[in-house]
Amino acid sequence: MYLLIDRDTRAVKVHSRPDGGRYETVQTLPFGKEVALPEPVGIALDTEPLKNWVR
Repeated sequence: MYLLIDRDTRAVKVHSRPDGGRYETVQTLPFGKEVALPEPVGIALDTEPLKNWVR
């Protein structure tokens, strides 16, 4: 799993299910949404506080 927090676009991208040199699944959600991180992490990430780190 690869997690990208992009302050410029105010979005979180979760790349999962790696296959060779690429990820099969990419989920993009805006700051403020809860992001479900797949196994092996298996937690939900609250992105609401990230709004405080952008202008």
